[in-house]
Amino acid sequence: MGKCPSCETWSSFIEKENQKKEKRSSRKLTPVKLEDVKFEDLKNYKFSSQQLNDFFGKGLAQGSVILFAGEPGIGKSTFLLQLKNLLKDPVKILYVSGEETEYQVADRAKRLKVKDIYFVSTTCVEDLIDILEARDFDILIIDSIQTMVSNENESSAGSIPQTKAVAEKLVHITKSKNLTTFLVGHVTKGGAIAGPKILEHLVDVVVYMEGERTSPIRLLKCLKNRFGSTGNVVVLEMEHSGFKEIDNPSKFFVSERRANIPGSSVSTIVEGNKSFILEIQALVSPALHPTVARRIASMYDIKRLYLLLAIMEKRLSINLSAMDVYVNVPGGIFVKDTATDLAVVCSIYSSFIEKPLPSDVVITGEIGLGAEVRMIRDINVRVKEAETLGFNKILIPASNSINIKNNKIEIIKVGEVREAIEILFGE
Repeated sequence: MGKCPSCETWSSFIEKENQKKEKRSSRKLTPVKLEDVKFEDLKNYKFSSQQLNDFFGKGLAQGSVILFAGEPGIGKSTFLLQLKNLLKDPVKILYVSGEETEYQVADRAKRLKVKDIYFVSTTCVEDLIDILEARDFDILIIDSIQTMVSNENESSAGSIPQTKAVAEKLVHITKSKNLTTFLVGHVTKGGAIAGPKILEHLVDVVVYMEGERTSPIRLLKCLKNRFGSTGNVVVLEMEHSGFKEIDNPSKFFVSERRANIPGSSVSTIVEGNKSFILEIQALVSPALHPTVARRIASMYDIKRLYLLLAIMEKRLSINLSAMDVYVNVPGGIFVKDTATDLAVVCSIYSSFIEKPLPSDVVITGEIGLGAEVRMIRDINVRVKEAETLGFNKILIPASNSINIKNNKIEIIKVGEVREAIEILFGE
């Protein structure tokens, strides 16, 4: 460059040689035959819960880095602090926080009745590595990765270069010391994990905790797992003393359902590789101001509700313009599964005509704009869950019937919404 863009002087740039030296590992590498690898050498810390063991892949593997993500305040710190009580194997845990003091974390540990956990408050990854080199720990918890910085990187905490640099150092110390490391990560407003995408590639396991803050129910979802299968889901209930695992989520979600009440139906959703039975509630009542009738959805997509109401008015000739319509899904899980479409429509229709639905039937099916009942995924998982919970009948899309395996529950096949209403209400 001839002219400096800052001071505008000519020929002021001086060439310098790159002072960085190539870093080479001092460790001698010896190739091994894959058939000679002994899996007994890979230790896993076991949970008291078989469901959590399966979720992480036979427990927590030594030398693994786990990215634990979720919205702020969802319960990530509480769950990780509770690890000591959840694990069956004795472990030595170091809890590192750049956001909270020892008094805040100790107060939470006292509430959770957790003991024998070491704590350090720091944001410098080099200081942390010095501690890990001097003392032996089994599990390392970093809360959170966005607060940690490396002195070798001049960018601000939480930036992409800084987060990447810190993560690489933590992955290296984890592998060299054979630790099990949890990196707590926040999520953006759009629901994506904050930080560089490479962060998800660097780690071995990606776990996402989700749920509504107003509800005690939390879902653990495994999005990536180098030690087991993905798609695993664990349902937890948050209590004052910490998280409690729910063994039978479907039974939990419909335990308070009142049968023979207009506007109540039962449907299925699929999260990961599991199916849950949920109650769908609807209430239709005359609007106080007919020109501004309300549409309110709780734990359900309001845009989907608008679409289903438009289909009901157009295809079923039902005038709901002067009616307030409320849809609610009790239990604390936000429903995104379109297989609940038919159950939502049937609940609304049931409340509209003041006639209850049969209490022994599960209703599934996605609805198209032509009021056709369309094929849904994982039909056999849904049917099996309905059968396990003791329901006698399940209403499914006719196009799914060819995929149904042998079962004891009665299968009712429908091709369009009007056909389902005729079967369920005799109209």
